[in-house]
Amino acid sequence: MLAPIDFIKEKYIIPNKITQDMLCKSLKLGKKTVSELYQHKRGFTIHTAKKFAKFFGLKPEFILKKQIEYDLAHDENEYDFILPYSELSLEMEKQNSAKWILSFINNSISEKDMHYTTDDLYQIFTKASLEKKYHYAILTLFKEVSYEDVIKYMQLYEIPKKNLKKLYDFYLKQFNTREIAQYEWLLKEL
Repeated sequence: MLAPIDFIKEKYIIPNKITQDMLCKSLKLGKKTVSELYQHKRGFTIHTAKKFAKFFGLKPEFILKKQIEYDLAHDENEYDFILPYSELSLEMEKQNSAKWILSFINNSISEKDMHYTTDDLYQIFTKASLEKKYHYAILTLFKEVSYEDVIKYMQLYEIPKKNLKKLYDFYLKQFNTREIAQYEWLLKEL
C-alpha cells in the first residue's frame, strides 16, 4: 500500500519539481517534519494534512483517510488479549446465572468452606455428576431453584438435556420425591 506522502509525491511534487525546501517555506513546516514525512517516520496529522490539502487543492479528509488506511495496513500489533464485548457479555451472563443458582444451593450451608463453587456447578451439569459430594446440590437444585433459572443456565453453557435427565432421575429416585411437571414435560422425549 502506498503511503499518502508517496502518493502526493508521485502525483504532485515530482511532476511539478517541488523541493522539500519549497514545501517547508510554503506550508510553514519545519524541515524535520517534511523530512520525516518523506522517510515514513511520521504520518500526516490533521495539521499537516490541512496544509498539504490547501497547497495541492485536495481535501484534508482524503489525505487523512489514506493515512489511516496506510497505518492500519502496516500496524503489526495484535490485540488477541481483548475479548469482544459479545463474548465478555456472555461470560458475565454465565457467571451471573451460576452465582444465582449457587446462592440458593449455598444458602443453607453455614460453613463457607463447604459451599459449592461455579466449577462444582459446571461439573454437576456437564458431567451429570452424581458423586456423593454433589447430592445436596442436586437436591436443592430441584427443590429450591426455579425451573427457568436451571434452563437458562443449561442454555448458556450449552448443556444437553440428557445430562439434566440423568440428574432429575437421580433426584426422583435418591430422594423419593414427587415429579416436577415442568421437568417431566421437558424431558418426556428422552
